[in-house]
Amino acid sequence: MKVNFDIKDNHAIEIAGRHIDLHNNFDFVGFDYNLADREIKLHWKKSNGDWIDKNEFSSLVLTHKGVTFLRVIEKDEKSINEDDSCLGEITFFPSTEREKNDSIVSQSKPNDGDDIIYMFENGQRIRIHCEQIELKIYKDTNLNLTVTKDEALVLFEFLARFNQAEHPEIFEDQAEQKTLWILEGQLEKQLVEPFRPNYQDIINEARNQIRDEE
Repeated sequence: MKVNFDIKDNHAIEIAGRHIDLHNNFDFVGFDYNLADREIKLHWKKSNGDWIDKNEFSSLVLTHKGVTFLRVIEKDEKSINEDDSCLGEITFFPSTEREKNDSIVSQSKPNDGDDIIYMFENGQRIRIHCEQIELKIYKDTNLNLTVTKDEALVLFEFLARFNQAEHPEIFEDQAEQKTLWILEGQLEKQLVEPFRPNYQDIINEARNQIRDEE
């Protein structure tokens, strides 16, 4: 089995020097099994805890290629829902000892013939033997901006007027114009005020709240 990561402390993995705590910082989303391609993908997303670094990866996928063995042990019926997404431990383990599914081995890389076992807090076990495991990590490419309702209304009104006409002398690239169209559309999805009969009064009041005092 070839892998592009190390297991650390049996609850985290490491790639290119980056420590990824699967137990504390990520929620297990689920897995896909492509039987024809003999490929299993396990998906995680970043948890919402306030202890998580803002630069943590947004999601990751562990792809198991050339799968020759899969065993899924169902979760404990008495487990709570919060435990369904929480990884307890992860380990490489000899495929010659498949009767053992609750033990761990402290090793960072697999030995020849090893399986990998994912142990979840709800009692579920996913045990896989394959030729290769590839870890792919993803960063959040979205930028969150905070604006007040008044600021959003004024900006939407401006963009709605501005985007009605062509402005070839302003834009250096069509991407700039398209970005303004997208921004207007996103604001329109969030605001209900433009559809109210007193919308002009609402806009005037929003401008009054933002305008500098003379």
